Amino acid sequence: MMTRIWIALLSLSSITCGYSQLLINPQIPPQGLMQKKQLWNILCVNNTGLPQHVQIQIWLTDSESGQQVLTGLGATLLLQKGTTMLREDDVAPVRYQYTGSYTTTDVGTGNWLMPGIYNICYTLSGVDEKLGVPSSEACLNTAVEPLSPPQLISPSDTSMVETVYPAFNWIPPAPLSMFSDLKYEFLVVEMKDGQSAYDAIQRNAPLYIQRYMEAPFLLYPSSAKTLDKGKQYAWQVVAKNGAAYAQKTEVWRFRIKKDAAAVIIDNSAYIGLSRGYDAQSYSCQGKMRFAYNNETGDSTAHVNIYLLQDEKRIPVDSKSIPLKQGENFVDIPIGNNGRYQNLQEYVLELTNSRKEQWNLRFRYVKKE
Repeated sequence: MMTRIWIALLSLSSITCGYSQLLINPQIPPQGLMQKKQLWNILCVNNTGLPQHVQIQIWLTDSESGQQVLTGLGATLLLQKGTTMLREDDVAPVRYQYTGSYTTTDVGTGNWLMPGIYNICYTLSGVDEKLGVPSSEACLNTAVEPLSPPQLISPSDTSMVETVYPAFNWIPPAPLSMFSDLKYEFLVVEMKDGQSAYDAIQRNAPLYIQRYMEAPFLLYPSSAKTLDKGKQYAWQVVAKNGAAYAQKTEVWRFRIKKDAAAVIIDNSAYIGLSRGYDAQSYSCQGKMRFAYNNETGDSTAHVNIYLLQDEKRIPVDSKSIPLKQGENFVDIPIGNNGRYQNLQEYVLELTNSRKEQWNLRFRYVKKE
């Protein structure tokens, strides 16, 4: 008789364990700005009828590459019966492991998750194996995006451009602290009759594409396919964190004037200086206009202009220019002293207090 009672009790226990369960439901947004601590906003349900010692583990996988980039393991906690809303403090300390692009960059991005599209999986497991409490899993997709995407500046939407080599400018995404390796992909396509700018950028083959750019500006190079006068073009910029997609701008369009001159540096464009010597050559008539980001906070900088001749640099002009912190837009008269030769190649070189050299190569075109 006693044996039958024990068998009955064991059977009841087995049934109870079979129906007992732990449930996990992550409470994170499907897209937007996100911090690592938000990964631990989790709704847990303990239907075992008893408090359980549990542990939660997270896997973060890049949806585009399929590469696992981050894992997180929370500390053991006592999960009470019923429903419990957890935060990062409830599972602290959390042990993270990083792979791929996260290996060396997490410190630089602080507590922000780097931009990208991720698959996030969670496991809620009972710690006491003797109780045989089954684990629970949940996965979801989320797009981590900057608070503000990159924004186009010029040429403005639907504008008429007066040069076949326009200067393109845009504003970086924000906050910059999200990015460990901010890069840009620039794209311009020709628009066909009846197409919108968005249709053109999605359907047409790129006329020109430039990847892995670091500066938020580009001067259409003379080495690329020439933009035709009278035709309409669409352009867009994609921000990336290394090779991972982050966010993209709107699509704007512009048209080249039918009587456009092949002069690049004119009254409407400020050309960004770059580190290292640019292989492209741009034109200048009478006034040099360039943009320089004064990260060093210098009050002045020294500018030298050299004639390029037979792979030699011959000094032509020298100026000291006042600067302010941040972005500077500088105008320098060119060619008013008789030192410049028509259709000759020159390089403008700015040296800051760090001894960094920022430059721009150009061709001087004498005004008639």
